[in-house]
Amino acid sequence: MPELIAALFTLIAQAAAAVNPALLVRGRRRLRRLSDHAQGRPVHVPCDLRDPALTSGRWSEGHLELPPGGPGGPVRWRAKGRTDTARAAHFPPLEPASADEISVAFRSGDGATELRLHPDEAPMVLRVLREAP
Repeated sequence: MPELIAALFTLIAQAAAAVNPALLVRGRRRLRRLSDHAQGRPVHVPCDLRDPALTSGRWSEGHLELPPGGPGGPVRWRAKGRTDTARAAHFPPLEPASADEISVAFRSGDGATELRLHPDEAPMVLRVLREAP
């Protein structure tokens, strides 16, 4: 009987270790952003960006602020940790460059601008960027 209890305890401990609570929270936040965007609310999508005008050509973590009501408004970039106003982002046409389960990368034709974001949010962001003024 003690061996059975020990085996059961080991199984429960391994299952608990396999479930990453941070990934569950991030997934819920992504679903909330998608829902908010579908309902016409502004959303802040986390991403990594390399752009000559916005990040001086270096990789930077931050957020794209998508306009309320979906496409049609300006998209803004805010670097992580910055509290000043977000800068308007005018991206050239972006093409898919690479993808995995963690991120999708999009690159401009000249390679100067690159955007990486989660695969779940990529269609929403690209649709807004394509239709941004």
